Amino acid sequence: MALPSARIVCLVLAGFLLAAPASGAAKKKKKKTPVPTATPAPTATPTPVPFLRAAGACLRYEPGAYVVLSEVGQPGRAFHIDGRTEITAAPRRGARLRILYEDGPEGPVARKILPGPEDRKD
Repeated sequence: MALPSARIVCLVLAGFLLAAPASGAAKKKKKKTPVPTATPAPTATPTPVPFLRAAGACLRYEPGAYVVLSEVGQPGRAFHIDGRTEITAAPRRGARLRILYEDGPEGPVARKILPGPEDRKD
């Protein structure tokens, strides 16, 4: 009779093991939330200048059409003038000017025409 009682004991123990709550390793694990990876800090870049710049002497000026500017050591360069061009200096032949411009599909378009540096008289 020792045999049946040992068998019953084993079955009872197996039943307890199967009915016992699952251990932590057997439980379904929750997914971890992804940890954001550190992105490298952007390097300090200078802010872009809104317009390109040119400076020189005025060779020719056609109101509402264009101004030709001769930069030092270079041939004349024409800048288109449109309704958005702001003229703060009188462009006349020989006057020194500074021009802030944008590149357009038909060439450079003047956005601001400013007076250039004055000649120093010592």
